[in-house]
Amino acid sequence: MRSPAEPSRRFTSFLTCFAAIAAMASAASSAPAGMITGLTWHSGVASVAGEFIVAPSAPNNDDVAGISPNVVFVLQKNYVGIGPVDLVFEIADTGGTTEYRVEEGVSNSTGLDWSGYHMELGFGVGAGFVKATSGVGLDFDAPDYNSPVSLGTFFSALPATEFDLIGTGFMPAAAFNAGILLHIDVPDGITSFTLRQSPIAVPEPAAGMLISMFGVAAICAGRRRAARPTASPSRQGRS
Repeated sequence: MRSPAEPSRRFTSFLTCFAAIAAMASAASSAPAGMITGLTWHSGVASVAGEFIVAPSAPNNDDVAGISPNVVFVLQKNYVGIGPVDLVFEIADTGGTTEYRVEEGVSNSTGLDWSGYHMELGFGVGAGFVKATSGVGLDFDAPDYNSPVSLGTFFSALPATEFDLIGTGFMPAAAFNAGILLHIDVPDGITSFTLRQSPIAVPEPAAGMLISMFGVAAICAGRRRAARPTASPSRQGRS
């Protein structure tokens, strides 16, 4: 059986390669500043590594078709439990909306198989997370959705909505999922935003069986009540 640390070991060469690419791209950029200026992460169920923010070569490029040249790397999120990872991006105004592509990798060290992966945009962390709303300008490349989305090796991305990306499929325990790609429109007028990400575990067979048993028991009880004979009025009045 593969140990939970194995995905991290396989990830080492992947991280080294992307670190070199990010450093070269950042050095080559002529932009004086980036709209995304910082990144911190918050989670009780995962660790995050390999974060690289490249100064944008095309600021204020809202709704560019195809792959945006502005990029943020978050190359490793190693989950040891089921729950959210909140990535908080710090923002500086640039006079418009900049579209970023975000490239990621995810490790499943939870010991559970996953059936999906959910990403959502909002503000705050943990119990204080609040989902984004229309009118702010923060979204997953809405309204045109003309930049590519991929949730990597194991998941097929459902059509994006303004604030949600959902992948369905099967990611086994101890696997590493590379090649996650998404696009975010980042507006002026906000100081930070949160990209929340959560794996969806395959339901345990025992839990599914219990739910089915309770359902069958409830149906049987209902049928017994419906079939129970009621006393006739003449019998009810007889002493």
